[in-house]
Amino acid sequence: MELERRKQMAKLLRDAACQAISEGDFWQQFKPLVGDLSDPAAGLAYESAVHYWGNFHQRNLLLIKTKPDRHQLKQGQMELNLIADALDSDWPVEQLRAKLNDI
Repeated sequence: MELERRKQMAKLLRDAACQAISEGDFWQQFKPLVGDLSDPAAGLAYESAVHYWGNFHQRNLLLIKTKPDRHQLKQGQMELNLIADALDSDWPVEQLRAKLNDI
């Protein structure tokens, strides 16, 4: 993956983790960057972003929206920041997977 694309993805992931970007704006900018997900790091970033944003769409048994679980939200933020670090530093995907498993 080229450097500029990695940097843009990393910035978007960090913005999402600190809630500095709306979900709609995030996906509008992020989806073109990940493309067809042929890059393993882009695939991991996409998967983590889907899980992270999913925290904000949870509902209870009565289908009433609920607040995100703070522990799941924190874990998602940690994952997004870790992936952003990996993209900035061009880690091998195996190293990224190993560190993600530690979270």
